[in-house]
Amino acid sequence: MKKLLATLLLLTILLTTVTPVFAVAQAAVSNEAEEHILSELNRANIPNAAVAIIQGGETTYILKDSEHDTIFQIGSVAKSFTGFGVLLLEDMGFLSVSDPVNQHLPWFEVRYNSKPVPHDDITIYNLLQHTSGFTSDEMRFPSTVQELSTDELIERLIGIELAFYPSAGHIYGNVNYMILTLIIEAVSGQSYDDFMTQNVLHPLGLYNTFTDVERAYDTGRVSGGHHFGFFRPRPHNVQWGSQTMSTGGIYSSISDMARWAGIHLGLIEVSEQFTRVAQRSHENNHTSQNPFEDLGFVYAAGWGVSEDGFGFFEDGLIQHTGGTFGYFSIVMMTTENDSAFVMLSNFRHQNIGQWAELILGAMGGNYSNRIGIDTYAILDIIFIALTVLGVLFIGLLVRLAVKVSKQLQSGEKIKSKLRIRWFITPILPIIGLLFFYVVAPMLFGMPFCIMLLLLSASMLTAVIAMWIITVYSLFSLVAKVLGWLPVKKRALR
Repeated sequence: MKKLLATLLLLTILLTTVTPVFAVAQAAVSNEAEEHILSELNRANIPNAAVAIIQGGETTYILKDSEHDTIFQIGSVAKSFTGFGVLLLEDMGFLSVSDPVNQHLPWFEVRYNSKPVPHDDITIYNLLQHTSGFTSDEMRFPSTVQELSTDELIERLIGIELAFYPSAGHIYGNVNYMILTLIIEAVSGQSYDDFMTQNVLHPLGLYNTFTDVERAYDTGRVSGGHHFGFFRPRPHNVQWGSQTMSTGGIYSSISDMARWAGIHLGLIEVSEQFTRVAQRSHENNHTSQNPFEDLGFVYAAGWGVSEDGFGFFEDGLIQHTGGTFGYFSIVMMTTENDSAFVMLSNFRHQNIGQWAELILGAMGGNYSNRIGIDTYAILDIIFIALTVLGVLFIGLLVRLAVKVSKQLQSGEKIKSKLRIRWFITPILPIIGLLFFYVVAPMLFGMPFCIMLLLLSASMLTAVIAMWIITVYSLFSLVAKVLGWLPVKKRALR
């Protein structure tokens, strides 16, 4: 589990502002813990956030410019709902997670090393566990932000080449849960939204949780997303497609998410069937080896589960985090002492793991942890610097154009000795553009257009600046080669 959380600990810059905050508490944590968490929310400049802490049968709500029913997008925590839905269908007798995917989706055919994968070798459980061979590489597999119809998604998936053979490894990938959406719809005969609303959310008393974007926004209580841009959070709302709600697009409130955690801890009375399904969603109860076990935890059905625990949750941990275009969320629970915390935020923040450490520390009486430097803030500074450079080069480009215009009007062309540095100068901005369009997408595993949505808002102006610098460099080279610029005369000594 420590290795998993270590992947979430990235560097960040936090801006200090004064923002009104308030807390509603029922003695689950000390006043000092509340104040510590509120102080860090302030320091992080998060526009809206909500935290629920469950301890000793009591719940504390810590709210920053939000209410109990304010609605946030919960990111990949949505997978815990989708996994629950699949296991509910199994409990109802409609499927088994050991079934081949092709049994319920007859069109489903995948390949590995250009050879068809036998149907029995890729099961529903492979999708639940992220051991299918699909990955989070949005360059290779369907993107979570593409608005695809069911037919379009199927067309993209048929005959797709897997990154590794099913059950031979593990790589987290949203496309697994996109396919589970199709299985839920095929087996239930309902849309994902209808099935989840009628069979999971409302029966569990989760009336502020939505698997449909329009119904969420119709409440008028959605807290709009933000990401970093020009030294501060900027509004940033990206609508997820209906086929990708199950992977990270679900919306919920802090009160519903606290109830969801309570259901999984067995603190809230629900039907025996729901209790059974919730328990099974935490278990690695199949014969196939779970590749997470070497890292100290298993991925069950929408939850990462560790027996070793982490921080305050020293006796074991059930958790998931989520980060989308403008939001991040955390759910961590332990059944050993019936404790949990949930955090929802409308600001894309890289330091999800550090927020988890901070809140777990506060629950245990440790208030020394501070949120570190955010990678997005560092990138924002770099992009702003490039933007300023681009503005300067606009002035140089105008000045160069005026000089060329005057030279052409004079009708005189001055040939000068070609110098190698004239040809080298355009290379640097061209390399910069190649990095933005080719290298960075390969490193991030996502197309350039998705990087624009995910990273700092100043990235677009930085790319424009690189184009301006490139145009200036090439124009200057052409002007010198064609004799459109006068040669500077050295002063006589």
